[in-house]
Amino acid sequence: MQTPLSVDTILGDRYCVLKILHQSAAGWVYLAIDQTTKGVCVLEEISAIDPSALPFLQEQYEELLPALKLRQVAHYQAAIVDFDRFYLVRDYTEGHSYRELFEQKRIFSEKEVTQFFKQILAILRSLQRREIAHQNLSLNSIIQRLDGSLMLAEFTQASFVEREFDADLYLLAVLSIVLLTGCEPKELYDETTQSWKWRDRADVQSRLAQVLDRMLSPNPQSRYSSAAKVMQALSASYQPDFAAIVFTFVLIGLAAISAYRLINYLPNLQTSPPIALDTTASPTATAKETVQQRSKRLGLRDNLLQQIVDDSKGVQTPEKLLEHLETLSQEARSDIGTYKRVNYNAWLSSNKEISERAIELLTDAQFVSYFPEQEGKVLNPRTFGQIWYAIARDQITKSKFETLPARASGTLKNGIGKVYRSQFKQGQTLKLNLKAESVSVWIITDNATLLKSFDQLTWTGKVTRSGIYEIVIVPNTAKTTQYELSIDSSSTSR
Repeated sequence: MQTPLSVDTILGDRYCVLKILHQSAAGWVYLAIDQTTKGVCVLEEISAIDPSALPFLQEQYEELLPALKLRQVAHYQAAIVDFDRFYLVRDYTEGHSYRELFEQKRIFSEKEVTQFFKQILAILRSLQRREIAHQNLSLNSIIQRLDGSLMLAEFTQASFVEREFDADLYLLAVLSIVLLTGCEPKELYDETTQSWKWRDRADVQSRLAQVLDRMLSPNPQSRYSSAAKVMQALSASYQPDFAAIVFTFVLIGLAAISAYRLINYLPNLQTSPPIALDTTASPTATAKETVQQRSKRLGLRDNLLQQIVDDSKGVQTPEKLLEHLETLSQEARSDIGTYKRVNYNAWLSSNKEISERAIELLTDAQFVSYFPEQEGKVLNPRTFGQIWYAIARDQITKSKFETLPARASGTLKNGIGKVYRSQFKQGQTLKLNLKAESVSVWIITDNATLLKSFDQLTWTGKVTRSGIYEIVIVPNTAKTTQYELSIDSSSTSR
């Protein structure tokens, strides 16, 4: 496969690459800016193509893309060729791929997987009615929008077919058992028997398990021939469930709130009357700054304070909220009310200091120290989600790592965490000792977690992969906390 494009590469004199999102079976996927419309878009690359076949491929997609105009399918703008590389251009949709959600939650309940399965099955049925096969189904190609609905993207291997939909149904079954077990496909497939060994790793008692087993049959002739047939098999046992479930992926402790869980929240229209902001000065304290004056001085947008106070349902007062917001930088604070996921992605792409996972942990810690009542809840992206983004912006700008010494000590205050970095080798045994009150510690690398500990003072574990690791320490309280940390490592003879 070809090497990925560099950030800031311009394609077709129009699209500027912002970030490499991931690698798919067909090629690389990028986040980009359309310099003509100034809108954010996604570029899906089809690599390893004979240059002589490019005209044929472009003609094929010019016919295929109009047929993909479905609500549950990503909106494709164009198919372009640039220096012997072929790309599909689609709208950027706010939400999160199931790869992101899988990395956060790992194991999904039977109810969650059933809902996931039904939604994707409905999309495949719509495509099959148009005689279209996706042929590239993966956790990355399935996106959960902010409203909880699912969308299918990455049509880089799609084509018109006649009654040959087996690959899509097979891959859907594979993804379902991955979500049920928390295991990657290679961990579940038995090469010797050429069968999937998953039932003993998942707690599934329903008809869904029988349907999945048939979809994964080693004999293609034994599988269902269409999405409609699978739906019929499910309906033999399941009652129709038309409720769209908005998954809330909650991690234990301070990681319960992160960018991955800024899922759209629809306020109850029958809420109690909003709390009125006292914007007038006290008769006995005319020199005291009013809430309105303070809000204006901090550069907050009109009505924003009222909206956040209303969303807290009386937990937050205007004065307390302003006190928290005053700790943020003027730059981060002044843009509250305009933040979107694309802004967060852009900040991360320019961050060279610490990983995205470390940024989330630091942001979660500070956010929860301000708003403990929000821990474990879905954030309204128009109110508390805006504050989360503002905190993240400051964390990305200010946070630096330190090389881990033999022994480290320091002070954590106001929910502000600390990041150390160290290099460990495969086979090393690590012994962690932490002296502190009410803190959490993570050891992470490349989006993988070696240790996730809440108030655990000692830990011993083995390094399974060589690399540079981040040690993240965050307070579980807004109070000032002293800590002492040491990690001893020893090599294991092999």
